[in-house]
This record gives sequence, structure tokens and C-alpha cells, in this order.
Amino acid sequence: MSRHKSALIALIITATLITLIGLTGAGLPSTTANNALNDESTTTPLPTATLLPTATLARRDFNEGDGIKFVPTVYLPGQGPTLPGEMVFSGRRLDVYVGNSTFSPEEVADLGVKGEWALSYIQKRFDAQLTERVSVGVYHTSQAPGRGTRGIAYTYGATNVRIYYQADEDKHNALVILTHELSHALQAAAYGKEEQARADLVLLEGLACWISGEYWLSLSESPSFQARARELYQSGIRGNLAALGKTTSIDNAYDMWAGFVDYLARTYGWEKFNRLYTTGNGRAPGSANYQGIYDKSFEELYTEWYSTLE
Repeated sequence: MSRHKSALIALIITATLITLIGLTGAGLPSTTANNALNDESTTTPLPTATLLPTATLARRDFNEGDGIKFVPTVYLPGQGPTLPGEMVFSGRRLDVYVGNSTFSPEEVADLGVKGEWALSYIQKRFDAQLTERVSVGVYHTSQAPGRGTRGIAYTYGATNVRIYYQADEDKHNALVILTHELSHALQAAAYGKEEQARADLVLLEGLACWISGEYWLSLSESPSFQARARELYQSGIRGNLAALGKTTSIDNAYDMWAGFVDYLARTYGWEKFNRLYTTGNGRAPGSANYQGIYDKSFEELYTEWYSTLE
């Protein structure tokens, strides 16, 4: 595709976004196994990577505004970091690039539109806003930094996220993964990039799934994070919560961690959770200062939560 055509596509999509006054939202109370499970370490920051979740996808139109509508956030000026490939979409907050042998430029531009809807939804859900434009890259799976990696968020420097798909793969799944990675960008904006770099993996990934809300739940078609956690728990997914990334599939671990985050926030409030999030120690699962914040150990807290899933 020529630069002229890609620019024209971007212009058309952007104009469409401006015309659509309301974006999907569902306001809720509120104040990324090896290399693929890391975001940034305290010494050499690493990105957040997400593997492919496995589930029957719900076919809801997440960009059709069937929930609470609200005006888009203020346009963020400038341009996000330049990524490999061709820019095919520039929206209110996202600049989207496409590489070779993945979705078509037109499909990626459409994903950019839906990504803007999704970003508005998760910003409202988490009560946080991006403060800088984010670049999104869509590339073939062969370009992924780790085997099985479908998404990765670079949040330590100039924020950018990348997803990895083949041309014939599911685009709703790609949208969910994009929403998850954008949630990592929101975490960095809300808590700070240094805090994000050392966040407890259970909280890092669990919260990103929680922020993704209905998008993430569409993968399992569950009505809530507690319902999904109960289903997994009663199927035998239990034991050391921190070790689930090694003892079960990564999507099951993420779902359980999201349920734990949801439990902590609902039971003890967001103020304590937000303080907890900033106490991580080098990305180790379960490393945050649970004892200091809740006067209970990590094991005591997840055992307490497990009892509610019986």
C-alpha cells in the first residue's frame, strides 16, 4: 500500500472517530512463565508480554456503544514513538502501524478504531488516563520476541504496545490482547513507570485483566471475574497462587490472578490495593508487601479468598 493510500485510510478512520461522539463504557468503582511473563525488572526493564488465551470467544460488538456512553477524552497531541512498518491509523490517543504478513492495512486501521473505543472503556473503568500518546504495532507471529507471545507492552520508556497475529487469525482475540496491553500502559500512567517496572506479577497481570473487563471476560464468556475464578477453582486450579503461571496454562493463571485482584479491591478497598501495587519486588509473584498493607501474608489472603470459591 502506498503512503498516500495509507494516509487516506487513516484520515477517513479518524474522521469517523470524531463523528462518533460517544464511546462504550461501563463505569466501576476504582481510585503481563519465563520471558513471556516479564514486563520490566528493577535493573534492566523488560516489557510485559501476553500469551494467547484459549477460550470460545463471545461475539459481542464492543465498539457499538451498547453500554454507558461518554465523551472521548481530550486529544493527546504529538505522535507516539515510530514503530517498524507503515502507519495506517492515527486517532485521539493511538498511532497504529502494520508490518508484513499479518492483517491487512485496512483491517489494522479498523482495529485502531476499536482500540480507541476499548481505551475509552478501560480508562473509565480504571479511573485513569493516558498522559502520552501510545503507538501500536501489529506484526506476524514470527516477529514475536518469545514463543507463543501474542502481545507485549513497553512501558518503561516511550510507551508502545505490539501484538502478533497471522492474516487469517481471529480479530476479536487480537482486540482483547490489544486491550490487555493498553491496560499495562494505563497501569504505568496511574502508578508510575518505576513502580510498574517492579510490580508483583500476580498484581501486574491480574490487574491488567481486570482493567480489560468485559473484553477479557469475553474469552471465557464468564459474567464476572469471581464466576470465572470459581469455575477454575472447582475444576482443580488451586494451590500456591504465585505458582499458577508454572502449574497451569497461563490464561488460567491470569484469570485466577484477576479474580484475586477483584477480591482484594472489593473486600479491602482500592486505597489499600493501590498502596500494595507500588510495593512489588523485582516482578516476583507474591512479592508485594501484603503483610504490611493488610496485616496478612500473601498465603493467608489467597487462602481466605479460596474459601469464598468453595
